[in-house]
Amino acid sequence: MDNNNIKTNLGNKVVTRERVYSILSKAICRGDIKPGERLVESKLAKSFNISRTPVREAIIELKQKGLVVSSVPKGVTVAPIPTDFDIDEFYDVTKVLRGLSAKMAAKNIKKSEIEELKKIIIKSENCFKIGETNELTDLNSRFHRIIEKSSKNKELFFILDVHLKRLDERFTRIISNMRRQKKAIEEHQKILEAIENRNGELAESLMCEHINNAKLTLKKEIKGEIPIQKYF
Repeated sequence: MDNNNIKTNLGNKVVTRERVYSILSKAICRGDIKPGERLVESKLAKSFNISRTPVREAIIELKQKGLVVSSVPKGVTVAPIPTDFDIDEFYDVTKVLRGLSAKMAAKNIKKSEIEELKKIIIKSENCFKIGETNELTDLNSRFHRIIEKSSKNKELFFILDVHLKRLDERFTRIISNMRRQKKAIEEHQKILEAIENRNGELAESLMCEHINNAKLTLKKEIKGEIPIQKYF
């Protein structure tokens, strides 16, 4: 690893896991730290001129988000950045499955589930205003899972559960641009309206468009075609 690419003296400012995570994740996505390279806690702390605690915590989060992996005997190494083919392969399947779940939810969803989805959208808007990206991630997952469960198709829910676990392992939480977060909330609102109006065809179409937009944003961010503003 070329420390000159990421060397940062954070001075006397309060150093948090989030700040170190942001620096490291950007370096990984820019290619300053290559796939397969080690992240050594002590060396990073020295390079940043900070204590090892925020570095250790940032590495734990990098693991959780799929940017690094444990590799015996190397320790922690940078995970492979997904290619366009990898992203297409996973997201195109997600689009079909989640589109179908939205279509079926429009037919089978309960009023209580609709109300829960409305509350999630309100909470998402509030979290966006104050920049709570971690909470936004959880709310996004809850929004989709409620729709999937409300489809009342156990086989579809099972297939989605297996698929999405593999998706999380690969790259779904790598990057989140705040502009995309705002647009995603708006898309959720439209999907919910279609479901509440029992318009299955529209709900499916909107969900497919929603997933496709997420896919395109991820590709652009990995390639550096749009600014990487916020990581979670």
